[in-house]
Amino acid sequence: MHRVIILLLVIFHLLVINTSAYNDHSLICIFPPDSVPPPPPGSPGPLTGPAWVCAGESCVFSIDVPVACSCQWTVNGVLQTETGSALELIPSEPGTIELSVVILCSGGGSSGPETITTIVFGTPQPTPVSGDETVCEYTYHTYSTIVGPNDSCQWTVNGMIMPGYGSSISYSFGASGIYHFEVVAFNPCGTSLPQTLDVTAQGTAPETPGPVQGASESCTGNTDLYTTTVGPGETCAWWIDGILQASTTTTLEVNWTGWGNRLIEVRAVSDCGTGNPAYKDVSVMYEPEVFLGNDTTILQGQALVLDAGNPGSEYLWSTGATTQTIVVTTTGTYSVTVSNYCGSASDEIEVSVFVGTDEFIESVSCFSVLLSGRKLVLRDLPGDFEKIRVYSVTGALIFEGNSSDEISLSGHGIFLVRVTGNDRTCCRKILLP
Repeated sequence: MHRVIILLLVIFHLLVINTSAYNDHSLICIFPPDSVPPPPPGSPGPLTGPAWVCAGESCVFSIDVPVACSCQWTVNGVLQTETGSALELIPSEPGTIELSVVILCSGGGSSGPETITTIVFGTPQPTPVSGDETVCEYTYHTYSTIVGPNDSCQWTVNGMIMPGYGSSISYSFGASGIYHFEVVAFNPCGTSLPQTLDVTAQGTAPETPGPVQGASESCTGNTDLYTTTVGPGETCAWWIDGILQASTTTTLEVNWTGWGNRLIEVRAVSDCGTGNPAYKDVSVMYEPEVFLGNDTTILQGQALVLDAGNPGSEYLWSTGATTQTIVVTTTGTYSVTVSNYCGSASDEIEVSVFVGTDEFIESVSCFSVLLSGRKLVLRDLPGDFEKIRVYSVTGALIFEGNSSDEISLSGHGIFLVRVTGNDRTCCRKILLP
């Protein structure tokens, strides 16, 4: 027991120090080194690194890190093992490095990501120049090479620098002769050896074919013949709406299977190339078919649109209108004639507008109506009633009698029930769905 007391006194003596030599007589608390709270983290410094680098060379990215914090590095979305304030990379392929870093601090605090983009250049080396080696005079041709994703090109033709720095050029040849093409690729890491190609220009491309002869209007199902003229020894290339046809002669036979505005194109072809096209527009129609619908009835205030169809045709309505559609709001018989290159057709429709019947009702309890399927059951009829009449929406009488028994209806729609007595008439409109 005495040993425990002595040990406690020793510990207390180590923890509490007589500080009479100091003015504030403060107590100093001693903590083990690994429990000392770190100072609050400061803001991370800016992320630095090269804007570009050559493939195979070392590059370093760094950032100022606050006390008690570490780094989490990511390169092109891949987490790195390095946690220090600097990251060294040796890129092996040309492309782009997307690098970001997040500062992680003790206690769970973290910063937002700092990012930087670095372009990686490879050793420039274009592939051999590709393109036609024999061309016609005064024609356009394209020549190209393949270089690294961040490389630029310099083209020359017969020693003359061409505009632009792309991997391809479109060149307009002049008179016959040899044209020497040369291209070098370059980037901040160097300039390549040149790739060359000699192109021979000789002869001229065919002239534009003669005008295309044939029908400008036709009908679906028709077979038409179209012709043109070209120079001696030349063949033809035909297209319809951009689709290459099988014929290579000056004659094209077409069976029209669809309606619409169609475009015929023909070019002359020779060993020296293909000339400019000649065109012909053809309007392909179909024989009109018109159906305005069955005779119908509408309520007053409603409008009915009549459509004659057959887009692109000519129209003449009984109203004098010349449009594809008209709007009907009144009773009458309406007809239309539709005409085009392939023929004509007509149709008519009878439209009835139900205006309604005046209702004279002395009392809301004049009578009531119950629906039972397609049957009407009248209740609470006045004692002096004489006739019960039921009319259709068009005003046709479909029932008349003096019995209040069930009244059967043959269809659905709006019906008018009228009950007459000695000195009054009561009406109800009934909707039978």
